[in-house]
Amino acid sequence: MSRYAKINAENIVESVIICDDSNISLFSGKYIKEASGTKEANIGDTWDEENNKFVAPKPFESWELDESFEWQPPVNQSVPNSYWDEESLSWVVTQIIKE
Repeated sequence: MSRYAKINAENIVESVIICDDSNISLFSGKYIKEASGTKEANIGDTWDEENNKFVAPKPFESWELDESFEWQPPVNQSVPNSYWDEESLSWVVTQIIKE
């Protein structure tokens, strides 16, 4: 059994199924089989045929895709319990309230 991603005309993953390789031709549409180098497909990802990779949606406008096809912020996260603030282009520390 293998994982297959169904992609639409824009190369966006619409669904992911687990199917025996011999039965995938029974399904209509274009299916891409996940392999060790393709990364795991998720709904909403884009299939990059040239690089044989599934790419997650860009989380923020300022982030860039690295050589491993992972989105990276312009500033590395150095503080745990923080979130990215696109307006200030910085990580904001989340305050933990103890009761």
